[in-house]
Amino acid sequence: MLHSLELRPAPHRARWVHGASLAWAAAGLLLAAAAQPASAQSAFPDRPVTFVMPGPPGGGPDTVARLVAAKLSTRWGVPVLVENKPGATGMIGAEAVARSERNGYRLLFTYTALVQAPAVFLKVPYDVDRDFAPIVQIANAPVFLAVRADSGIGSLKEFIAAARTGVKPISYGSFGIGSSYHIYGEALKRSQGLNLLHVPYKGEALALADLLGGQIDSSFVSVGTGAPQVSAGKIQALALVGKSRSTTLPRIPTFAESGVEGIDAVGWFGVLAPAGTPQPVIDKLAADIDAAVADPAVSAKLRELGFEPVTDSNPKTFQDFLRAEARRWKQLISDAGIKPE
Repeated sequence: MLHSLELRPAPHRARWVHGASLAWAAAGLLLAAAAQPASAQSAFPDRPVTFVMPGPPGGGPDTVARLVAAKLSTRWGVPVLVENKPGATGMIGAEAVARSERNGYRLLFTYTALVQAPAVFLKVPYDVDRDFAPIVQIANAPVFLAVRADSGIGSLKEFIAAARTGVKPISYGSFGIGSSYHIYGEALKRSQGLNLLHVPYKGEALALADLLGGQIDSSFVSVGTGAPQVSAGKIQALALVGKSRSTTLPRIPTFAESGVEGIDAVGWFGVLAPAGTPQPVIDKLAADIDAAVADPAVSAKLRELGFEPVTDSNPKTFQDFLRAEARRWKQLISDAGIKPE
């Protein structure tokens, strides 16, 4: 009878259908897994990003880091934080990032001291080539030698005369042993035969505060940090480090114009990630940071602060720049008579 008939698939067909279903499901899972990294990369960053600043708040590098961080935060729609880790000529902050997770969320916003420390210290807790992935250079940072406005010294010539004939040494501040400012001071001391005393600090803002307070006689100061104090009549700028004058403080002569050759290596700021950070993340960071610096409002603000924005940097050019800078500063440090400690 018809009602007793049961139409059943053949056993081998049932097995085939079941197997095909499993195959399609597995293929779907593989496709989803393959698509996941691409979507994760395209979504970067999807949580806060941190710039580790190897100096204290308030100085030139910190000001630039916060300016760029604010622009990136608007661009990305996530907070971009600045975490200050001063000390040991920037080595504490650099080491912290070198040991961080390699995902692009913890970056080093650094400056010239990164490549200087290996030539000054016998033991450095990082290797620039091995431990970091360069992203971009941000800006150049002109620097000048300053004294208090009431010091009675109005030019580099007068400073040199006082440091040659004074009974006690003239003290000068820097943001640490082996920093650019220390190297400038020792190069000046050695080339002119001066009686200078180096006083290291954890950051240039701290050195400037002690200069204003009378605890030290002079200090090297970035144009970005010191220009307001020059305008306010609190400090006297004597000579500028660099091959040309600053657009912010055009009246300050360079060291060469003042009769002292060889003090012309300008400082810089840049961003690096831990080595091993995925290349797509590095490329996105480089493109977005470069775009932030090239933004007319950001570039104008950098120049107003006394810095020269760099808007044609990328991971390869920055890597080449870092290697060249390491060689250059090693020679300058040797010429200044600074021995590794």
